[in-house]
Amino acid sequence: MDMSLGLGWPEAGKGSLFIVVALLIGSFVYLYAPYWGVRKVPGPPVIPLVGHLPLLAKHGPDVFGVLAKTYGPIFRDSRWSAMRNTIISLYQPSHLASLIPTMQSYIACAAQRLSSENENEQQGVDFSSLSLKLATDVIGEAAFGVDFGLTAPADRSSKDAQVSEFIRQHIYSTTSLKMDLSGSFSIILGLILPVLQEPWRQLLKRIPGTADRKMEQTNAKLSKRVGEIVSKRASEKDRGSKDFLSAILNARDRDGGASRSLFTSDYISALTYEHLLAGSATTSFTLSSIVYLVAKHPAVEQKLLQEIDGFGPPTLLPSADDLQHKFPYLDQVIKEAMRFYTVSPLIARETSQDIEIGGYLLPKGAWVWLAPGVLANDPKCFPEPHLFRPERFDPDGDEEKRRHPYAHIPFGIGPRACIGKKFSLQEIKLSVIHLYRHYVFRHSPLMESPLEFQYGIVLNFKHGIKLNVVSRSLA
Repeated sequence: MDMSLGLGWPEAGKGSLFIVVALLIGSFVYLYAPYWGVRKVPGPPVIPLVGHLPLLAKHGPDVFGVLAKTYGPIFRDSRWSAMRNTIISLYQPSHLASLIPTMQSYIACAAQRLSSENENEQQGVDFSSLSLKLATDVIGEAAFGVDFGLTAPADRSSKDAQVSEFIRQHIYSTTSLKMDLSGSFSIILGLILPVLQEPWRQLLKRIPGTADRKMEQTNAKLSKRVGEIVSKRASEKDRGSKDFLSAILNARDRDGGASRSLFTSDYISALTYEHLLAGSATTSFTLSSIVYLVAKHPAVEQKLLQEIDGFGPPTLLPSADDLQHKFPYLDQVIKEAMRFYTVSPLIARETSQDIEIGGYLLPKGAWVWLAPGVLANDPKCFPEPHLFRPERFDPDGDEEKRRHPYAHIPFGIGPRACIGKKFSLQEIKLSVIHLYRHYVFRHSPLMESPLEFQYGIVLNFKHGIKLNVVSRSLA
């Protein structure tokens, strides 16, 4: 009898076993090599295949607060430089002061729309929607040099179909696209098996109805429109220098070859849209938070109204110096609102080289998550953090004097802190002053309590902020 077939099975079995073992070892090395580099840094144990997903499912957005309490303490601690140096002139005090009349004109238009949209007292006004339009108009003028016309009366709104479609997509991406675990299957898969994320994204973006397809379509439309705006502005000889896009293009043309290789058309498009996104979504959220919280706290509202009324008649436009020195309580209200609802509760950074933080060595390429939202609710720095109390930021108060200077960092810290901080604060202050000179706000009966949030690119109100607008002449 020929025994060759039977004798061959053990060899085949050995080969199959070797392949299985090799695959298991390869998968283990691929999945856990990044973890091995930071194994000495305190943190929750990693569960095979699912990593930290059970923790995220259990605690949701509060997971970083739980981790900080368990594994603390919290440590505070070529092209990018060229780009920042180029645009920093746009945020110098003199330039910001010159933007006050432009900002004020958009704010006045938005305020007029409030009264006209407040006809249904039961339903109220979706203030968060209007504030997003206002912020988009203001940053649109500053970033693109374009009047989007979102806060203008209906008969003066933009009739440019391309502009209207671009703004529609921008607002959709800001308010609807979610980047959390409920937003995209490819993102979930990427957390478990990173090697499969891109293939699945490529597959899912071709299937109608999936989040990946919606993201792909929105990104494609926005990129196309931004590219068209950049190309058109680049072809203009007399483009001025007051907006972000023109400043970048002027610097590229002025410096010649080196800047042209640095600031490619795609890079400029990405920077400009990032400017629009950062300057609209965050400012809108903060302004909505302020109005919502002040409406909920009558004593704060009364104190704020006294300061605004005490500045002068409603027709007196504050100067940049006035905004900085004449409204100390408004400063406290803004800071406390940004602490109470932190628009960017998490900030991600990737280490560009090996670095030691708090005695722990982090290898190059490690992701470091800063958690301003956790810091803002630390009772050691902010006693009774669940209370909205602007006075905690009184510079003459004991609490403010005792607090660590980096306990409240809504704009980040260091050389990569938000470059548009002063721009945003100027717009918010002008908006609050103008609005409260003419109106006070009350929560609509449709305003849910407690608030629900949507965790996307930045924090957002899931169902908006619905308010009743009361003219102060009638209050």
